[in-house]
Amino acid sequence: MKAHVRTFLCGLAMGAADIVPGVSGGTIAFISGIYEQLLNAVKSFDLAFFRLLLSLRIREALQRIPWDFLLPLVCGIALSIFSLARLTLYLLHSWPEALWAFFLGLIIASILILLKGQKLRLPELFFMVIGAVCAWMLSGAEAMSVSHTPLHIFLAGFIALCAMILPGISGSFMLVLLGQYAFILSAVAHLNILILMVFLGGGICGLMTFSRILSACFRRWSSETSAALIGVMAGCLRTVWPWHQQNLPALPPAFDAMTALAAAAFLAGCALPLAVQALARQKKRLDGEHSQNNT
Repeated sequence: MKAHVRTFLCGLAMGAADIVPGVSGGTIAFISGIYEQLLNAVKSFDLAFFRLLLSLRIREALQRIPWDFLLPLVCGIALSIFSLARLTLYLLHSWPEALWAFFLGLIIASILILLKGQKLRLPELFFMVIGAVCAWMLSGAEAMSVSHTPLHIFLAGFIALCAMILPGISGSFMLVLLGQYAFILSAVAHLNILILMVFLGGGICGLMTFSRILSACFRRWSSETSAALIGVMAGCLRTVWPWHQQNLPALPPAFDAMTALAAAAFLAGCALPLAVQALARQKKRLDGEHSQNNT
């Protein structure tokens, strides 16, 4: 039961992060320790699953899916997206510096935590730098101007949901680059089922493809892949920096009340993953003591 609640809470956090252009739900999955489990769960929707489904062996098909993990996670993501979309948009427009500063602190603290358990040999450092440079360049790209045809919406879903499971790269930011962010968010807010179905169709195809690529990378080059993803998270800090000038991070224009609020939000963002890690360590220690007492 505790595992289901924890997975549901991770889903809530992933959904809230995915709404904000520049913050990735994959980052939340990565720092909360469910990333590889998420990739394996998405991978379970394979050709064998669809063969069983098409041959009407529905029960066998459904037994291949880790529903005890996916259901609470998806419910948390969906609840967060549909319930927090308006609140996030309000914060994004009314308190943008504080919101960005919170996520900036969250990601920086998470990177530092992840680096503690990461091998830092020459190959890992190389992939970390490559990931950071690529993410820095991508996060500085300018938005496209495209129409909202079903094909464009399908492709936007394909690319955005691939990005959503990649730590550092924001699916919402990819929608901004593709010129589809406001259109898709409006469809979510007004429950435009037809548009959402086309978008989700592209997203499911993207998830099934990209999750296999990432899973294979983790299986063959685990430490190098983790290092590259940490680099991607670091490179994407350009996006979440609260103040910009000519598309580059800049100092705040004035040290006023909003700057002080952003600083407080930054510290809160830094504290959150550190507190979660401390609670996880305490729980692990208490579980160890409990098992020793039982023996």
